[in-house]
Amino acid sequence: MNSKYEITNIPHEKYPFLHRIRALRDIGHDVKAGDLGGFVESESNLSFEDGDEAWIYDNAIACERSYVNKHSQLRDSAVIRNTAYISEGARLSGESKAEDDSYVRGGQLTENARVCGKAMILAHPDTFGTPVIRGRANVYGKVMGAIHIGGDALVFSSEELRNDTEDLIEMDEKGRTVHLSLERKDLSRTSNVKKQSAKRRGGNDRG
Repeated sequence: MNSKYEITNIPHEKYPFLHRIRALRDIGHDVKAGDLGGFVESESNLSFEDGDEAWIYDNAIACERSYVNKHSQLRDSAVIRNTAYISEGARLSGESKAEDDSYVRGGQLTENARVCGKAMILAHPDTFGTPVIRGRANVYGKVMGAIHIGGDALVFSSEELRNDTEDLIEMDEKGRTVHLSLERKDLSRTSNVKKQSAKRRGGNDRG
């Protein structure tokens, strides 16, 4: 039984088969019972499991067989469609899109970014580095870790961009830049290095 939200009779102006949702209870810190959300095609598009604060805001859309769960957010005019899956705190905003069989786990899309095909946008399970796809970038391949892709960059389906460090890698159509983490700018005590190594060995990579 869905005690989290209801699908209202308020249709989308352009796509009348989509309807706004309304919260039936408080969700997270900024959604109160009675607040209107974005648009879905059915309850199959947004999780209503107990404790899951995933939500669709503003004029964002989740339709067809796409799914939003595990505290993820769609904001502004973001769209997920086909069988796209948004999970683990992922956030889509602006006019970004996740299409086809793409999977966004903990990453961020904004502006006019687009992920499609079998793209995978994954937060790193050890470093917790989060990919950010923005601008007019199109991603068809796999991106993991602290990698920010913008401009008119294109990642082909055969490409895997993986950053296993805490450095930040920025990429656009003109090239790639590395921003060193604070830890690399100074020397550390041996005990701190051991702690960092132990933390990384303890993670698991689902990607």
